[in-house]
Amino acid sequence: MKNHKKHIGMIFGQLTVLDIFRDSKGLVKCSCKCICGNQTEVFWNNLKGGRTKSCGCQEEANRRKFRDITGQRFGKLTALSPSEKRQNGNVVWNCRCDCGNLFEQTGRNLVRGFSRHCGCEQRRGSTSGIRDLTDQKFNRLKALYPTSERTTSGSVIWQCICDCGKEAKVSETALVHGSQISCGCRVSEVGKELSSYLHFIDETCIEFLNRKQRCDNTSGYPGVYRTENGKYKAGITFKKTRYYLGTYDTFEEAKQERQKAEMCYHQSFLKEHQ
Repeated sequence: MKNHKKHIGMIFGQLTVLDIFRDSKGLVKCSCKCICGNQTEVFWNNLKGGRTKSCGCQEEANRRKFRDITGQRFGKLTALSPSEKRQNGNVVWNCRCDCGNLFEQTGRNLVRGFSRHCGCEQRRGSTSGIRDLTDQKFNRLKALYPTSERTTSGSVIWQCICDCGKEAKVSETALVHGSQISCGCRVSEVGKELSSYLHFIDETCIEFLNRKQRCDNTSGYPGVYRTENGKYKAGITFKKTRYYLGTYDTFEEAKQERQKAEMCYHQSFLKEHQ
């Protein structure tokens, strides 16, 4: 704890370190005083990494900041007042539709035009405001007719038929912008096509070893991930065998151990076969 004790008295964000100690589980924690006067205990890794900057008072202050759209019109909706509700961090506004109904919608959906009425248009069976995509072709999908369903952003869900013969429900946004091009059959085809371009030696894929980072990696370096207690584990897979490289206090320590293992297992293998 000697290296940690030297940080007593230092300021991180709005917190001043009063004491540093280990809890019953052996985790390093800090007793801090916030600029608002409250005292709190936080994990040292969170404090040092900038993930904890106050006792919580700053979070409450930021949560109440929002763009004031009171009285503004968005389609048939008029924003009346902000509510205390939040949806994915967005302020939920009390609105009035031109039809007279009171309606709640997030400021994000109002400002971006995703919500233009309370739903009265659909209830009346009106097709006004719906872009007609009937019989139009979008890659492998052909739009048949609009359903009464909507996405959370207000996009119309269309019943479509794929070139393979299967039907699927796809949003107008996904069709027009090409983010979905089939009922799902294309995904399986790509998987089969991809396997023909990969090279396997001793059940190990050369192309996978050359990847800079997996798409599902969240720590910032492959083979390193953060545990619930704030530490970092390192591991490496080679020839279908998973090797555990240890648990470390810092990300850099785990990263260095992973890099050593890469030189030992991956690089020597690539040098021989690539």
